[in-house]
Amino acid sequence: MWRATESPAPTPPPGRRRLLTAALVLGSLVAGLVPAAGAAASPDRSDVAAFDAVDPFIGTRLDTSQKKGNSAYGNTYPGATVPFGMVQSSPTTYRSSDGDQKGGYEYTADKLRGFGMTRLSGTGCEGRFSGFDFPVLPYTGALPGGSLPTAPADRITDYYLGFDHADEKADPGYYSVGLANGVDAELTATTRTAVSRFDFPSDGGATLLFDVAGSNNRVFGSEVTVDGDTVSGWVEAASVCDEGGRYRAYFSTTFDRPVRSHGTWQGSEVRPGAATASGGTAKHGAGAYLVFDRGARVTAKTGLSYVSVEGAARNAATETRGRSFDAVRAQSARVWRDALSTLRVDGGTRDQRVKFYTALYHALLHPNVFDDVSGEYRGYDGQVHRVERGRHHYVTYAGWDIYRSQAQLVALLFPEVGSDINQSLTEMARQTGTWPNWPHLNQSQQKMSGDSLQSVVASIDAFGSTDYDRRAALESMRSTQTLPADATLRRHAYQYATVGFVESRKGDSATSKTLEYAVDDFGIAQLAKRLGDEETYDRFMVRAQSWQNLFDDVSGRIRPRDRTGFDRTFDLGERGNQFEQATGYQYGWMVPHNVGALIEKRGGAEAALRDLDEHTRELDAGVYGTKGAYLSNQPSFTMPFVYHWLGRPDRTGEVLRRAADEMYDTTPSGLPGNDDLGSLSSWYVWANIGLFPAIPGTADLLVSSPLFERVVVDSADSRRRITLDAPGVGRAPYVAALKVDGRAASQSWVPAEFTREGGRLDLRMASRPGSWGTGARDLPPSYADGTDARNNTGVTPDGHGNLGSLDLSDNSLSRERLAEAGAAPGAKLPLGDTGVVFTWPDTGPGRPDNWIPHGQRVPLGGRKATGISFLGLATNGPSQGTAVVEYTDGSTQSVPVGLTDWTPGTDYRFGNEPLVVTTGRNRAAGGSDTAQTKVFGTRPVALDPAKRVAAVVLPRDTDRGVMHVFDVALTDRPVAADGQDGRRLTADG
Repeated sequence: MWRATESPAPTPPPGRRRLLTAALVLGSLVAGLVPAAGAAASPDRSDVAAFDAVDPFIGTRLDTSQKKGNSAYGNTYPGATVPFGMVQSSPTTYRSSDGDQKGGYEYTADKLRGFGMTRLSGTGCEGRFSGFDFPVLPYTGALPGGSLPTAPADRITDYYLGFDHADEKADPGYYSVGLANGVDAELTATTRTAVSRFDFPSDGGATLLFDVAGSNNRVFGSEVTVDGDTVSGWVEAASVCDEGGRYRAYFSTTFDRPVRSHGTWQGSEVRPGAATASGGTAKHGAGAYLVFDRGARVTAKTGLSYVSVEGAARNAATETRGRSFDAVRAQSARVWRDALSTLRVDGGTRDQRVKFYTALYHALLHPNVFDDVSGEYRGYDGQVHRVERGRHHYVTYAGWDIYRSQAQLVALLFPEVGSDINQSLTEMARQTGTWPNWPHLNQSQQKMSGDSLQSVVASIDAFGSTDYDRRAALESMRSTQTLPADATLRRHAYQYATVGFVESRKGDSATSKTLEYAVDDFGIAQLAKRLGDEETYDRFMVRAQSWQNLFDDVSGRIRPRDRTGFDRTFDLGERGNQFEQATGYQYGWMVPHNVGALIEKRGGAEAALRDLDEHTRELDAGVYGTKGAYLSNQPSFTMPFVYHWLGRPDRTGEVLRRAADEMYDTTPSGLPGNDDLGSLSSWYVWANIGLFPAIPGTADLLVSSPLFERVVVDSADSRRRITLDAPGVGRAPYVAALKVDGRAASQSWVPAEFTREGGRLDLRMASRPGSWGTGARDLPPSYADGTDARNNTGVTPDGHGNLGSLDLSDNSLSRERLAEAGAAPGAKLPLGDTGVVFTWPDTGPGRPDNWIPHGQRVPLGGRKATGISFLGLATNGPSQGTAVVEYTDGSTQSVPVGLTDWTPGTDYRFGNEPLVVTTGRNRAAGGSDTAQTKVFGTRPVALDPAKRVAAVVLPRDTDRGVMHVFDVALTDRPVAADGQDGRRLTADG
C-alpha cells in the first residue's frame, strides 16, 4: 500500500514485495542513493531498464494531421510526480504565434506559463482541463523601486518563459529546463510536496512570482500571505472542463535561502513590501513575488493540501524534513523504479520497451492521494474527514474511461491501493448519496455516458482487492439504481430501468447510454454474486441484458430504437447523437459480458468474423463516415478480443501488434489520442503482455500472444505473481499451445481464481496460426443469466407511478385497477372457452412483470398441446412478430404473434380478445389519466398435438410499436389448423 504516515517496514519475507513510498513520503533515504542518469542506454540496446525507458514527453504533441473526432493528442505532461501523487509539479506551455496554450503542455509551444503544482494527465477539454494551481515563474528582470514592472493581472504574458526542447530533461519524478532568461529550473516531488530548484544567473535578478490566481480554469477567489521566508495561500477554481464544481486548494512554501524583499499584486496594483493580497474572479488577480540574492540557487518546498494552509505546511515538513533537492529526487526515482518493477518484461526492441514502460508510467499517475499526512481530507460533503491509519483516500476518476482496463491494471499491480480506491468510492457514495461518474478532487460531476464507477468497484473487487466495506458499496449501488430512480445520476435512468432502453428520440447518446448502463449493471450483479446476494444478482443481470432491446434482428445490428420501432435509416458510420464519441459500428461490438449472444444475434461466428475483419481494416478510423474501428478511443478497447469468442485468438494478436506498430511511437505525438487519466496507456500495457480483462466486473483474463518473451507481474504488498513465458515470440508470434501451471490448456482465457492467486503461463509459439483456442469449449465465458427473464416493469401501485412505465411516455397500468378487473398478482385469466388459461404475473411493485421480446426463451413444461396463445398488448402499436415453439424432440414451429395497442378503443387487431379492461393509467409524475386500457389474449395458434412443447422463444424482432407479453399459455382443446377456432373471439381488425 502507498503509506503516508508510517516509516518503512522491515525487509519483507522472501516472495513478498514492499513498495518504498513510505521512504519517499517520510524521507528515510538509503545512504549513497544518487539520481538516475535517465535514458542512458544505447539507442540500439533492447535491454533498456524500465526506469530509463520512460519518456514523459510521449503524448505531449498534438498531431494536427489526424481528424478522427477527438484530438490525436495524449495531453500528457513531462513534470515531476510520484505514483498516485497529490502533487504534479509540471510546466505548462504557451505558443506565441497564436496564443494557443491547450491548457497543459503542448510540444510545439515556445514559452512556458510557469511551473504549477497540479495537473490532470490526458483529459480532453483542451484548454479547460483544470489544475495548474499556484504556478511559479522565475523572473530575472529589474524591479524598479522594488516593484514588478507590470501587474501580472494585466499582462501575465510578460512573465512567460522562453525555452528550447534541447534544454529539457525528464525522468519519472524529475524535470529540468534551461530557460531563455538564464534560469535553470528543476522539479521533483513527494506525494504531497513539490520540491523545486531555481538556479539564477549572476548577471540578473532573482525573483520568484507566485501566481496564486493563475489556475488553468476560472477562479472564484484567492489569497496569499508572505510571512518571513514562507509564502502561503489558497485558490478556489473550477474543476475539470471548467464546468460543474469548484474546489479550494491550499499551499505553503518555504525556501533554503533568505527572502531579501517581497511584494504582492492585487488586480492592477503592484504593492512592494506588502505581505497579503486577495483576488476575486480575475485570472492572475492576486499573487506575491519574493526576491533573493543575485545569482542565488533557491530550493522551494511547496506543500499542497485541500484542507488548509496548515495542512499544506505540515505535509511539506513531514515529507521532506530538511532534505535536499537531490535527496528527494533520488528517492522519487527509487519509488518509480519499485513501482515500474511490478510489471517486468524481457525482450522486445528498445522502441517497444520505451512505449511499454512509458505507458505503464502514465497509467500510474491517477487516481490521486487526497488525504494529508494527518489523515485528514475534505470530503464531497465539504466536511473534513479522517482516513483510517495506514490507508489513503483517493480522488479523481474518469469513470467512462478507466473501467475498461485501467482499474484492473491498478488492482493487479497494487492490490492494497485497489482496496483503498474502493473504500474511497464507497465513502464518496456515502457522502453524496449517489454515484457521480467523473468526480474531480472532491467535486461530484457527471461527464460522458454511464455510471461506470460501479463497474470500477466491481472489477477491482474481482481482482482481489476486497479490504473495504463491500456490503456498504453494494447496498449503495442497489439502492441508488433501483426504481423510482430518484437517487441515481444516470441520465434517462427512469426510462432505462423501466423499459430497458433509452429511446433514440432522447438524443444525448441515448443508444450508447443503454449499452454502458448494461455494463454497469453487470458489474453490480457480479459484486452481488460474490457477496452471496442472489436477489440483487438476479435483478441486475436482467438489466445487464438490456442491450438486447437495441439489437435489430432485421439489419443484424445494434441500432437506435424509438417507441415506434428501430431507426433503420440511421447511418451507423456517423457519430450522430446516438453514440458517445463513437459510431454505431464501433459500439456494435461493445457487449463485453455477453459476446456469445451478440455473435449469435449477428448471424453466427462466420458472419461475425467477416464483419469484424472488415471493421479492423482500419484500426483508428475515427467517427466520420466509417465502418472502421477507433482504437484510440475507449468504446473500441474490447473490440479486438471479440476474435477470442470467434475462436480466432490469432486474429486478436494480429490486431494488437498492428495497433502497437501503426498507432504508437516514441515521438512526442506517439500517443494517438487523449490518455484520459491513463486509460489509453493502460490499454496499451495490457495489449503488450498477452493478457486482457475483457469482461469488466470480473477478473477473467483473455490470453493472446504478447510482444515480449517474458512477462512477470509481481503485485505490490502481495505474494501474487503471474509469469508468462513466450520464448521466440519475436519471430513466431502465434500461440500454438498453452500450459497453465504446468498443465496443458486449450482455453484462450484464464479464470478469476488464477488472476487473484497468480500462477504460471507457458506459451509455445509458432510462425503460423494453429488450433489453440479454436474449439467450442475454448472460448471465453459469456454471461447470459437474466436473458430470458421478464424485462419491463409496466404495472405500478396507485400513487407510485414512478415505479414503472409501459410506453416510454411514463404511463403504467394500475396495480389496484388490474386487481379490480380480475388481474391481481397470480390471478387466472381464461381466454373464453378456448381452454387457454393465463396467469397474471405475481411480481412485487417495481419488479419486471412482462417481456419486451428480443428472443427470450419461456419454458412450457414439456406437455402436449393443440394450441398456444399470448397475453399482452402493444404500446405505440400495434406490433407483430414471429415466435418459435420448441418441441421436446428438437423440432420447431414458427407462430405469428400480433398484439393491439393498449388504448385501442374498439379497434382490436389480429383477432385479439380483450381480457383485462381498466380505466386510468398511472403517471410517473403522480396521479393518473382517464384513458381506457386493455390487455389482450391472442387467438390460439394450432400446434402439433402429437408433440410435447418444451418452450417458446418470443419474437426476436417486432415491427412498429413495442410489444409486451405478460404470459404464454397452451391449450389441449381443438384448434383449427389456420389458428381460428371460431369461438368467442373478435374478428381480425
